[in-house]
Amino acid sequence: MKLKDLKNKYENKMIFIVGSGSSLNAVDTNDLKDSIVMAVNGGILKVPFANMYVSDDIGVKNWSYFDIVKKSNCIKFFYDKKFSGKCDDLKNVCLYSHKSWFSPPDTYNLPDGLQLTKDIPIIGARTSFASALHISYILGFKTIILLGNDCQLSQDGKKYRYFFQYWNKDKQPYRLKGTTFNKQTQNQGFDNKAFIEYWEKFCEVNKNILKYELKIYDASNGALNCFEKIDIKDIKNIIGK
Repeated sequence: MKLKDLKNKYENKMIFIVGSGSSLNAVDTNDLKDSIVMAVNGGILKVPFANMYVSDDIGVKNWSYFDIVKKSNCIKFFYDKKFSGKCDDLKNVCLYSHKSWFSPPDTYNLPDGLQLTKDIPIIGARTSFASALHISYILGFKTIILLGNDCQLSQDGKKYRYFFQYWNKDKQPYRLKGTTFNKQTQNQGFDNKAFIEYWEKFCEVNKNILKYELKIYDASNGALNCFEKIDIKDIKNIIGK
């Protein structure tokens, strides 16, 4: 399966992209079962019924929740440089490439690397959520609702990175290999400032597309302010439109 062959397959439709930020703990995702849903990384735990799954991070294979991905019939979008030759046992796989890999401190010297187009490769990588957004654009979606794209540790005193950290210990996913995940190790790979800067630059580069062509609503209770905010309580109203 090739991404270019799926171009505009969902023209003018709406999609929910579900990440794994801690704000998702307050969201009843059962309301999304009749909608088109794309899960990102650990977000699959909140929406095991997702139609699509996206990841730039080969490390997801080391998490217990990846078993849900294996069993799902959803389309699985993976970053080719990380997953090529490592997902041959999965069905409905679509590998994609990036224009570049964004990494501080020389992160944003090539603005064209964040320009949305319908062509391959997709925008420069910094977060799997951005890959999901660009893939959704290529697929033709007109309206995109972001959930769990917090770009921060929760501000409720517990400072959790992911929604599942609120769950009972016996229900929480765990790493099968590598460093044990806990509150002390959760900051590995997490750079609040870099994520926010990335998204702000993305919105600046794509301001005309976001104004005239593509509508993005941010229902995440997080640190971003560059997308139009909506209250998670309004999701049912949005679905009903």
